[in-house]
Amino acid sequence: MKKSILFIIVIVVICALAAASLFAMQPAPAKNTTNIINNTNNSSIALNNSTAKITTVSRDNNQNGNNNPPPSSVSADEAKDLAKKYVGPDVILGKPVMTTYKGVHAWQVPVYTMNHKFINNIYIDERTGQKVN
Repeated sequence: MKKSILFIIVIVVICALAAASLFAMQPAPAKNTTNIINNTNNSSIALNNSTAKITTVSRDNNQNGNNNPPPSSVSADEAKDLAKKYVGPDVILGKPVMTTYKGVHAWQVPVYTMNHKFINNIYIDERTGQKVN
């Protein structure tokens, strides 16, 4: 009996030493400095002993080179109104939900029969208000 208890204690100690050695062998995080370079607003942030130089990037969505703000996004109610032109009579449009469809941020507007049976979804591009095909 004493030998079996001693054997179990030895196994537990070996397992504990193996687990401790795995943690001890992991390298400590190095103090790294990461620089992201661009020609717009620069700011620095210190996180967990590492410094990162963060640069915000602005995209010019206009083709004509003007610095106008991007077009406002379409709301859920507007998406539901826009989806009405893609359905026929005697249907019910459900509550729009924001999703990604074919790589585009879009409002998913469910379409139901008058008997509340699901037919299909219509996807309205959140940025442009166009139907996503």
